[in-house]
Amino acid sequence: MKNLLLAVLLAFCQVVTAQSIDQVIDNKIKASEARQKAYADSLFKKGNGGVDPKPEVPKGDSCTRGPVPNDVYNITQSGATVLFDGEGVFGWDFSILQSGIVKVTGNSGKEKLTKNTVPISYALAPGEYVLALKGNTCLSKVYTRTFTVPKPTGENGNGSNGGNNGPPPVNTGERGITMNLTGYGFDVSAPTGISKEWLERIEAFLNLTHNGKKFRGIDAIRVNMKWYSYEPKEGVFRDDKLLDVINYCKRNGIKLSVALIPWRVIGDGMLDRSEWLEQLPDPFWKPSDEEPTQDLVWHAEGRLPSIEKTYMPSLHSKIGQQKFKNAARHLAEFMAKYPEYVDYIATATSPGEEYETNIQRATNNQILLTGYGQADLNAWREYSGGLSVPYPAQNNEEHIAYLFNNSDAGRKWYEFRTKGLKDFHAAFVQGVREGGKGKVRSMGMYAGVGAPSGTWTGLYKLNEIFSAGTGDQPDLIYSSEGDAGSQNSKLMATDLNAATFPGSGYAIEFDPNDVSVDQDWQTSVEEDVNGDILYFWAAPFFRRGGEIVHFAMSFYAPKINAQLGSAIYRLRSEFIDGDSGMTGIAQGEGFTFPITTYAGLQGYREIYSGRGGGVNKVVKILLK
Repeated sequence: MKNLLLAVLLAFCQVVTAQSIDQVIDNKIKASEARQKAYADSLFKKGNGGVDPKPEVPKGDSCTRGPVPNDVYNITQSGATVLFDGEGVFGWDFSILQSGIVKVTGNSGKEKLTKNTVPISYALAPGEYVLALKGNTCLSKVYTRTFTVPKPTGENGNGSNGGNNGPPPVNTGERGITMNLTGYGFDVSAPTGISKEWLERIEAFLNLTHNGKKFRGIDAIRVNMKWYSYEPKEGVFRDDKLLDVINYCKRNGIKLSVALIPWRVIGDGMLDRSEWLEQLPDPFWKPSDEEPTQDLVWHAEGRLPSIEKTYMPSLHSKIGQQKFKNAARHLAEFMAKYPEYVDYIATATSPGEEYETNIQRATNNQILLTGYGQADLNAWREYSGGLSVPYPAQNNEEHIAYLFNNSDAGRKWYEFRTKGLKDFHAAFVQGVREGGKGKVRSMGMYAGVGAPSGTWTGLYKLNEIFSAGTGDQPDLIYSSEGDAGSQNSKLMATDLNAATFPGSGYAIEFDPNDVSVDQDWQTSVEEDVNGDILYFWAAPFFRRGGEIVHFAMSFYAPKINAQLGSAIYRLRSEFIDGDSGMTGIAQGEGFTFPITTYAGLQGYREIYSGRGGGVNKVVKILLK
């Protein structure tokens, strides 16, 4: 359509200035879209080949919002998936038009809608079409969106132009770079609210140069905030220090995101011991010992002012879920007062920044499995119908893997743990949404994808943990997957996220090990890094629709500009401040992978590599 408008406008070049041509084009496009929408609206009213002209709706009722078709993806010649936004909409009618002619009509199905992704079926030739939606359980306007059915020239006959492979890349202005303040970022004793050891690194990223030109390398920072630090006593919040952090971001022209970690301090009165997350009992403890040394998940957090031990609520604790949700709601509500300077809130349960059922390793390197607190055991009785709690024969990797994969009770226990992760994270997302009211986003984070560690970290069934396709799916999905020498896993995680969590934004991270010169995953703080490695892997992340690249852990401030400055400048020029790097990427044959085993390496990794997934090709992985 833009080409046609340009041809018409060129005929008037002699009487229109270059500046006004852009304005006229914009006005013409808007007018054309308005006419298309008006025509689609009329189809619902007249019934001339459109949807039922008299949909059964409650008289006088109206849809609170939508249904707006935010995206159309997984497009083939026989069907697609519609991602829609709506409130109070539990069903809709659709019409597909081409050149103003209705080609297909239908609806979202007989069942009441409970998620925001709906598959539709049709038989269409390759080409450009308009999808029109109208609520049929409430009165609504007609909302439209164009989409393209691809030519059957790609692998498996599904098209090679990207039409069938998920949502399109995000727009300029939405892509960005964030620096993580890993560990103790939030400091109530610091003037800025930020731990002083991070300020030098932030300012190094804010003051980069390239060929003598100064530029800002990051768009945001993410502060790691412990729950007990933000809410030391129930209902008492350190919004004063949060405001200090926001003001710091405001002064430096960047945004603030927060990773809210659900750690509490023993003795804080927030939760009864029965609601705490505890480990599998230590098999080496003897009654003659002074006390079990491995009873809680968290120990010896040296920066606490007076008490060394911390704890986490059990992921199955309804009281813990509600209180953490309340904290997330309050945090989001306060951040939402400053929408120009904030972005998202994430949560995590591990010592770093990923979301998992945490483990500890004792000095003998054994695995200490969590989820055996009283709240967990109570929830298990209800979940299992009274089955005995399964325990591994020994508390080590081999026996835990055997338990989860070779006994009915063990497999059910793994699924039970997955449910705890899901319920806990869903409560968090709900809290952010209720408090943020669309001004603060929610994020889900995870570490390794389909790796053997998923046996005890609980991260195989990511689709369930992050409530894929439901209203509790986070706005952003973050993976810290990939390491020195295995960065292709970052792109695999992105392709998995795009297929499994349509409608969310996608984020990855690079730490100093990932981009180290010698590609050794165990490097020192002062280790040299290579900006070319950063660009090589970040560029295809953006090209395949990724939104945020994060810098994690501790980059050595004196070397940031010299070793990363040029690469960051190029990434900003091509993907953040402009679109020149968005040159497209080949679309391979995606696949669906059901998670049926709870031990070992998941097979989708091998399939992904076998189909060419990586730098030069997108291969979508849909987890089921």
